[in-house]
Amino acid sequence: MPADSALSVLETLPALQSLPGLKGTLTPLLAAAPEINGAYVLGIVARVLHIASAIILLGGVFYLKTVLAPAGADACFAERRGVWAKWVGMTSGFLLLSGFYNFYVAITTAKAAGDKLPSAYHMLFGVKFLLALAVMFLAAIVAGKTDAAERFRQQIGKWLNIAWAAGLSIVVIGAILRSLH
Repeated sequence: MPADSALSVLETLPALQSLPGLKGTLTPLLAAAPEINGAYVLGIVARVLHIASAIILLGGVFYLKTVLAPAGADACFAERRGVWAKWVGMTSGFLLLSGFYNFYVAITTAKAAGDKLPSAYHMLFGVKFLLALAVMFLAAIVAGKTDAAERFRQQIGKWLNIAWAAGLSIVVIGAILRSLH
């Protein structure tokens, strides 16, 4: 909705007219509102998918680490290993797809504005990406059904602690990256 039509709607509501300074406050906010088009909606969907997948993956790692792993590797999955493995696969795929899309949008948006992302952005993105691969690998290997997965599960607490620390680092780096563009 364009700012002018939003303001005209606000002006027709008597209760809002009695609020001093409302029009002056809302005008800049409405003028800065993004244009709602396909690219905008795709960006929102990609961001929500990325954050929701990260919540599921890191939440699962946290739950395994704090609730299930202390009872031992055998008790950790209680015959539900396959369910966790599917969630790890889905969230890892969504994180990779939406992450690359978000990275592409950040770069192209900066270029379109005639700006260049700082070199720190690219360095931090690389570190975040490598840490994300580590988290995805560790979550997948402890849910795996190979002999290697069984060896990892023998020290499940250690690997989940590493995955959790990497996940928290990713969250911090993501916040820093968001502030750089």
